[in-house]
Amino acid sequence: MAEAHVISALRDKRAELSGQIADLEKRLGQVRADLVHVDAVFRLFAPEEEPSDIAPKAVRRCNTWFRPGECPRLVLDTLRTAGGPLVTREITGRLMTRKGLDPADGRTRELVHKTVAATLTRLGAAVERTENRGVVSWALSDGSNRSVTLPITAKVD
Repeated sequence: MAEAHVISALRDKRAELSGQIADLEKRLGQVRADLVHVDAVFRLFAPEEEPSDIAPKAVRRCNTWFRPGECPRLVLDTLRTAGGPLVTREITGRLMTRKGLDPADGRTRELVHKTVAATLTRLGAAVERTENRGVVSWALSDGSNRSVTLPITAKVD
């Protein structure tokens, strides 16, 4: 027979998860209702267009390591102070050290690496991507010492 404390913990966890599901379903219903209203107003102003043809906007979730806009600034600072091009893993290691994260923690390193890689892609013309024998390196592009306008992203909870 199972231990009483295990059963109690499982009951608590199940209650918590089912409560989260109920809350999400409630919020989903409200968001769907809001979408119906926006579509109705959209049709009033643009009856020739179909609201369902508008592609959904991707939701970006902020992570716990970087404040909004901090990662692109740190990446640019790292590339500015580097003696030459850096591979993504080197940039990740330097950012983790700068933020006080443990570079030996494989899971955190991989997640921060994904964040850095996405940031490098979003920086566009500010950085230059070079590939040599399958190894991708990054450097500041010519003239990118000037200020770079970074996209503003809303924090989604």
